[in-house]
Amino acid sequence: MSELRCYTVAQVMEKLQMSRATFARLRKAGRLPCVEELKPRLGGRARFRADLIDRYIANQFGGPRRYFTTRSA
Repeated sequence: MSELRCYTVAQVMEKLQMSRATFARLRKAGRLPCVEELKPRLGGRARFRADLIDRYIANQFGGPRRYFTTRSA
């Protein structure tokens, strides 16, 4: 069985270039399809699948990389 690479919250935020507040808000809203938390947590810390995040950054995730919706005036 191959070993699954993972990222910490700080590494994901750095790769996606966003603040902790933005990351938490988008994750809670389900707007980050690439973020899949690995269970169980290691040492109480959340870890996320690196392969999905890397594919998302490379725009190979199968969908648009939009975080926000546009508002009409």
